Amino acid sequence: MWHKIFPLFAHLQASDRGNWSDDLLAGTITAILLVPQGMAYAMLAGLPPEMGLYASIVPPFVYAFFGTSRALAVGPVAVAALMVANALNNYAGGDQAAWITGAMILAAQTGFFLLILGMFRLGALVSFVSHPVLAGFTTGAAVLIITSQIKHLAGIDLPRGDGLETVLAFLQHMDQTHWLTFVFSALSIALLLLGRQPLVRLLQRLGLSPRAAGMTARGAPLVIVIVATLAAAVLVPAGADGLAIVGAIPTGLPIPGLEFFRASGWIELLPSSILIALVGYVESVSVAKVLAARRRQKIDANKELTALGVTNVAAAVAGTMPVAGGFSRSIVNFDAGAQTQVAAIVTAVLVAVVALFFTAAFHYLPNAVLAAIIVVAVAQLIDLSEARSIWRYDRGDGAAWLVTAVAVLVLGIELGLIAGIAVSLATYLWRTSKPHMAVMGRVPGTHHFRNVNRHVVDTLPDTLIIRIDENLYFANTASVEEYILDHVVCCEDVKHVLLVMSAVSYVDSSALETLEHLNEDLAAAGVTLHLAEVKGPVMDRLRQTHLGQELAGQRIYLSTEHAFEALTAEP
Repeated sequence: MWHKIFPLFAHLQASDRGNWSDDLLAGTITAILLVPQGMAYAMLAGLPPEMGLYASIVPPFVYAFFGTSRALAVGPVAVAALMVANALNNYAGGDQAAWITGAMILAAQTGFFLLILGMFRLGALVSFVSHPVLAGFTTGAAVLIITSQIKHLAGIDLPRGDGLETVLAFLQHMDQTHWLTFVFSALSIALLLLGRQPLVRLLQRLGLSPRAAGMTARGAPLVIVIVATLAAAVLVPAGADGLAIVGAIPTGLPIPGLEFFRASGWIELLPSSILIALVGYVESVSVAKVLAARRRQKIDANKELTALGVTNVAAAVAGTMPVAGGFSRSIVNFDAGAQTQVAAIVTAVLVAVVALFFTAAFHYLPNAVLAAIIVVAVAQLIDLSEARSIWRYDRGDGAAWLVTAVAVLVLGIELGLIAGIAVSLATYLWRTSKPHMAVMGRVPGTHHFRNVNRHVVDTLPDTLIIRIDENLYFANTASVEEYILDHVVCCEDVKHVLLVMSAVSYVDSSALETLEHLNEDLAAAGVTLHLAEVKGPVMDRLRQTHLGQELAGQRIYLSTEHAFEALTAEP
């Protein structure tokens, strides 16, 4: 029973104790990355840096017991942080206390929504967020995140707005750039970029193995943070005015509290929390599936709803922001050798040690360095090559990507995502409303039937064989009926129409009514309607209808071949 409630126990039972050293290493590497990243994402959400640390302690620890993924690293993520900031901008304005309370409300509502979906096993609902929509949303959100950090990178006090407004405001006030801040920003970005593949290649040339070089390079952000903090600790007391620093960070662990339940704004923040939940869940499950597939493992999407729901409720009680599984952080955890969620527990413990004893060390950490960490982390989310591939493969999906990305930049996070989902669903309806259909014949000497426009085939002079390559429902019944009748009118000798239903898995009531009218209209014209290769679930429903009872026996065939032979022998 406990293994079903807490998948961690089952994972531990199935794993080798020798793997615990891998979990220890992976948890340590992830913690080194997560300490500066957590504080940076808290700043992105407009929250104090300690809330980023709290989001890196309690949520990963809770998810470790409930999650079905062995390598997913849960904590603050960039896109969710931006959505939090966007939601709280109107809710709290400049009131820091209300901002913090609002973040807790968002985390609680996100958790409750995911728990409700998990209770009814509705994990499939998030499939309505298609990959092109999610990719376009991520790209648009990444651009917004980068533009939102311009004020920290340049040391200019800019009003909060969308990406274009921020860029225009920066161009108007560019002459006010604080050059020391800009130097910290530029050097941090350059070093963070060099600390990726260039540093890995250098370490390999020095004799380290590829894995050791990769693990060593993961500590580059923390090293940059330490060096920048030491530099600022020398410059600021010496009179370097204008360099914004993190300042005092409270020491200690998060204290559980439920005061936010009495705060106002639950209704106002509900739409934002639902979108945060959807985006966070889709991102988390997508990453978890990829990592599980690499080791021939599997995850339970519905249990992930419950796990992430409990995790976000725990985040709210611990006084922090909504969390999800981060892509880059999970890849780091996986590559470092994480075998179970013990790695997440190690990460949580190490971040807790930092929160207990070392927060004072970050007092002089420049905000510009945290902004640089955010920019470098989210820049890799902008993948224009993927957009080109999507556009070349399918213009409808390409349009969904483009509309989502542009809408996020112009309309904002929530409306942009809704617009993308609407376009994606509209594209699906448009495609299925005009299904592919083909007139078929038999390939000579075989039992295979193919499109007469693509292959040399044998046909019957008085029989029209039509294959329908889509489920039949209210949006496409008119198109299907028009296609069939147009071909009947063009072929004066036709006495039989055979519909091949091999690709039809569902017939709704509107389509059933259309088939009944089609049967009557063809009969009035002296043409007989037949069906072939009707799937079992469709046949079960047709048997209960007047049309099914009328066609049963002589006019419904197991295969197109049987129908072809029977109609060939027809006098």
